[in-house]
Amino acid sequence: MPREMTAYRRVADALRGQIKGGTLKPGDRIPSLSELQEQFGVSDTVILEARKILAAEGLLQARTGDGTYVRERPEPKRLLRNETFPVGAPFRLEEGEATLLPEVVEEMGTVAVSGAVARQLGIVPGKEVLRLRQVFRHDEHPAQLVTTYVVKAADVTADAPWWEDELSVRPADDAEGRSLHGVAGHPATVVTRTEFAESGQALRVVVTVMLAERFTVIYRRQPESARAEQA
Repeated sequence: MPREMTAYRRVADALRGQIKGGTLKPGDRIPSLSELQEQFGVSDTVILEARKILAAEGLLQARTGDGTYVRERPEPKRLLRNETFPVGAPFRLEEGEATLLPEVVEEMGTVAVSGAVARQLGIVPGKEVLRLRQVFRHDEHPAQLVTTYVVKAADVTADAPWWEDELSVRPADDAEGRSLHGVAGHPATVVTRTEFAESGQALRVVVTVMLAERFTVIYRRQPESARAEQA
């Protein structure tokens, strides 16, 4: 392993330990570049690389002209799959009284779909479909970015008797970070739901993006009696 790589990981590990151990607390300004160079006996390149690692992990945040600070780490809220969707958000807050309010960020319009969405819809990549983007907010703060793809306008709210969910975690892209008031590159939980007609034809694909540090996705099986009451 190159010596330079070992050095920046050593510095990142030391700072991470100070943050998690409480020596550096949320809102604290970490030592300056020159102070960290003196403390660890390394070059400025090593310090900059170590700070990049911790910023990517969501532990540090640079403020233009004001140094680098320890980020506030929110306690993740639990989100449950909303079985009434498409009425309401795809996921609801565990506190039943908390309502997520929708905001349309992109009106329904036609787009050429990527390979992944085309595969899920069972169509040729590049074919144009309808797309709608919404942000669902809680207390005015964005919680979920929801993108719905449908081949036909009639399928926007058509009944879907069965579906499958695909869960993944990946870095949020720039548009997602801005829409959710987060940071591009930080982990995002992505749930891609494909909804099908009785025939097996895909009706629509719904992609829900949530920032992993803010929300934990929960799937809960209800007792038969509870499901019967909701039916």
